Amino acid sequence: MHSQIQGTMSNVIATERADRAMIRAVKPGRPERPPSVPMRARAAYAAGRMARRLDRDTARRAVA
Repeated sequence: MHSQIQGTMSNVIATERADRAMIRAVKPGRPERPPSVPMRARAAYAAGRMARRLDRDTARRAVA
């Protein structure tokens, strides 16, 4: 009798496990890093050059 119950019992356990929703831990995302210093310097240099083409006062404000 034990051998007959084993097959039915394993099917029941398998269906119960399949029906359960799996809950997995969600990793928190990595924080975004601010732009590095060389990038800021390049952006300021490019903004200064562009403003210099417009007029002197705008160039001073862009770099300052």
